[in-house]
Amino acid sequence: GLLLHAAAWLPAARGLFEDEVGHYEWMLQQIGMPTALAHSADAPDRVYLASASGVVASVSVKDGTMQWRRHATAQGSVKLLRATSRGLFSVTDTGLVQAWKGTTGDLAWQREYSATVADLILAGGAAKQTVAILRESELEARTLAGKHEWSCQATEAGTSAQFWAVANRPDDGNLCVVAASADGSSAVSLHVDASSGKVLEKTSLPASVGRGLRRSAFTIADTHLVFLVKTTLSAVPICGGPGAELDLSSIKAVASSGKASDFRLMQWQATPGVFAVTNGATTAVFGINSKGSSGLKLLRTFDGVAVVGPIVSVHEDETGQPVAVATTKQDGTLIQLMDPASGNVQPTMHAREFTAVDHGPAHLLLVHELGSGEHRIVVSASDHSIAGLQGEKVMWVREEGLASICHAVFYSRSAAATVAERLARPEEEAGGLQALGAQLTSLPGHLVELVKEPAEIMAAFGRLVTPKRRRSQREMRLMPNTRLPLNSEALRDFGADKLIIAATQSMKLFALEATTSEIVWQKYLGAPGTDGEACGRVSVQLLPVGSAHPTELLVLAQLQGGQRVLWIEPLTGKILRQEDVTLGAAHVASIMPLRARPEGGQAAEGVHPLLLIDSDRAVHALPADSIAAKKAPAEISDRLFYYEVDTSAQTVQGFIVSAVGPGSKQHLTRLWNLELSSAGEKIIAAATPEHREWDHVPVYIKGDATILYKYINANLLAVATEDASGNSTSLSLYVLDTVTGHVLHQSRIPNGARPVHLVTCDNWVVMHYQNPGKTRFEVTVVELFQGKADDGPWDILFGGRQMMNQTKSAHHLETPVPLQQTYIFPSGVTAMGVTATKKGITPRSVVMALTTEHVFRVSKDMLNPRRPYAAGATGKEKGSTPAQFAPTKEEPLLPYAPVLPLKPTDVLTYYNPMGQVKGIASSPSALESTSLVFCYGLDLFFTPVQSAKAYDVLSPGLDYIMLFLSIGVVVAMWVVTSVWASRKALQDRWQ
Repeated sequence: GLLLHAAAWLPAARGLFEDEVGHYEWMLQQIGMPTALAHSADAPDRVYLASASGVVASVSVKDGTMQWRRHATAQGSVKLLRATSRGLFSVTDTGLVQAWKGTTGDLAWQREYSATVADLILAGGAAKQTVAILRESELEARTLAGKHEWSCQATEAGTSAQFWAVANRPDDGNLCVVAASADGSSAVSLHVDASSGKVLEKTSLPASVGRGLRRSAFTIADTHLVFLVKTTLSAVPICGGPGAELDLSSIKAVASSGKASDFRLMQWQATPGVFAVTNGATTAVFGINSKGSSGLKLLRTFDGVAVVGPIVSVHEDETGQPVAVATTKQDGTLIQLMDPASGNVQPTMHAREFTAVDHGPAHLLLVHELGSGEHRIVVSASDHSIAGLQGEKVMWVREEGLASICHAVFYSRSAAATVAERLARPEEEAGGLQALGAQLTSLPGHLVELVKEPAEIMAAFGRLVTPKRRRSQREMRLMPNTRLPLNSEALRDFGADKLIIAATQSMKLFALEATTSEIVWQKYLGAPGTDGEACGRVSVQLLPVGSAHPTELLVLAQLQGGQRVLWIEPLTGKILRQEDVTLGAAHVASIMPLRARPEGGQAAEGVHPLLLIDSDRAVHALPADSIAAKKAPAEISDRLFYYEVDTSAQTVQGFIVSAVGPGSKQHLTRLWNLELSSAGEKIIAAATPEHREWDHVPVYIKGDATILYKYINANLLAVATEDASGNSTSLSLYVLDTVTGHVLHQSRIPNGARPVHLVTCDNWVVMHYQNPGKTRFEVTVVELFQGKADDGPWDILFGGRQMMNQTKSAHHLETPVPLQQTYIFPSGVTAMGVTATKKGITPRSVVMALTTEHVFRVSKDMLNPRRPYAAGATGKEKGSTPAQFAPTKEEPLLPYAPVLPLKPTDVLTYYNPMGQVKGIASSPSALESTSLVFCYGLDLFFTPVQSAKAYDVLSPGLDYIMLFLSIGVVVAMWVVTSVWASRKALQDRWQ
């Protein structure tokens, strides 16, 4: 009776509902790489930010919390941001102009232009202020409410002229516009009436203006066009007049560095008459007179990269308002206030907690001077971080580099590391059965509480039997606005005590605590290179490959100084070893870690060896002085295979490392080639099996107890191609063996089109694509099985020669039997992933980031190509599944339905929007029912996923008080009835 009563408290299988929000998952909303800062005098407690992720946001200067955030554009970035007392104006690189309310972030109005918007400035006096919008063909003025006032066409300057720059005239408040032809010739300045748009005057500009415009090496500094051509720096008034030139090599600090030709113009940040140029080693700050009469003046030079920003003061009537200069050094950030007339600086403010080692050089700067004379400073750095300083103290830091994650992996702490970390949490109470046992042993000491009032007795009993825990009192490095999950510590005890290691476009590595989003460690690698795509410049991989307990993190980074390989300790971020790779004109194509780690030997052999393959298909052993790495290619040359998906030549090729004599340079030998360009196909996606380091179930048991053998091949490669040669597009899906080059399965999908997303795991491939012909999205699933028949349970139970684990060459594998089905999917997808469990027993789920800003999971059981067709299906559909793989009546397989439903309880993000997702990573926990899923993009999202519900853990909402009270009542009744029964039996015997 006691066991039956306890079983009644086990949780029933159910979906996810709104009241479960915040128990285990966390979400981190971000802004992205800052592109502009703005400040309004009417809102001194906040700073406005624009980002390369298309976001406009308001952030508190005091603590860095985000007050509001708006997605200005889903595609592209926000390049301009202007603030006034009556609103905020943003411009995207796609030509979208938007006006926002600064207090709430509500959209006031917007206007989308077909051409790029070159600039936006505020014109007119305080009585009637207008917004001047400059495009190549037109200068347009609108009121702050968005009403069109007037337009001025570029043809006013000539039939082939176009606009390049606009500025306010300092004397009368009208506008000056620079117009020239597309090649920069015949440059003139048009004086435009700010109230009517009428051209008042035309002024010719020097020929040097045309040369600078043609090279696009210019910036607008207040009322001047500033050009940098090689070592010549020049400033020309936009409204016309004499300009000034300066040879940078004549500056003493520049000449000593020997890098005068490497200077670049820095972004101008509304600092009146002041701008800067830098070459990385030296920054020169210049001043220009607003009327152009004094020419260029070198104010001061700074070592390293210095950024110049405005100072927003409460004393708006002061003349000669200073500007701020920030320089990020190895020992902190130096903030200096500089007089723009003389170049003199005030005493330096030194913020030691914001260093160049962690964040790189400064990028943007804004200073707010309070009435008390204190300064609140907002500075951004090259790693995309934003910091708030008050004097010399760092008040907050927003790590916006996390909005540009390229790769993410889960790192499982070892048992020793987990125990050591938990012992360091003295303020925490144990959880689960250990906590309950410890509390029950102290039960006699709590009996004194029985003399208290009944309400206090119940409260004391509740505190005693409920296995709650207190949070550690240690300081956690969390981002502003972070909300800790209610049951994060309980999740840690169930094997979620892991790190999420992420590599970002800003060349920075982060290690996040999976259950809380706490930043455990971070490492800035350096300024990124300029070749290739942003996410192609950095990659991370755990070593050894295929191990469930990796010990090293391998990082490949393309920096400005060249390509570098780093071996890092994943738990602490300590660099174990790093090597610069010199390949001449070639670049790194791939890295092949070797499984074996050398034991003993020299210090160079204390890290995992690897082979580096360059674009010329030459093989290099790393570390360079590792004996094991040099011997490995010759020792395993016949077993080391490599494949390459070339999206430029539209080919898939397989190679083997050739065996050569000592001292000779090794190259790859091509084994096979799949040329798709000859068929008019273009490769658009490729994927390899995920979670190969974890166990899997190699068979599927049917309803009649017969077995289907899955085709498990770690060398699978799925490739999706598009054929647009005809009037309509079509897709082809290839499943290859990368060792032999054999095409195991090929299917053609008529009317299929990009975007295409692939995910493959175990023996199946799922592809999501668009079908324009039927105006819908579809999902195709392919599952591979062995054609092997079930021989019965005899060999499985008693063992036989055929059941022994034997190594089999890829050349001897039989051709698999493919099963395929297609479903209609209601939404588009931006990223796909698959859940992982330790033993692979729990059915997997495919996790999809939808274009509707939801993260959705669908069980693999729903995407099963063996789902039976309805009774009215055609003969072709009925006969598409071979009899051996057809489902039996006893199997719990749902009949095939063409539409895959979106159940609200399968939305992992609940009501929280999660857009611009770029990737999904997953890892198992200690519970076989639970997989850990991490989604990254503009925002970060972590949640445990239970594909088959929590069949091996109690619900977090279980009422422990009622459970223990019920058990206590049952035990008490058992004791009372036992005593009563024994007495009754004794009395009956005396009668």
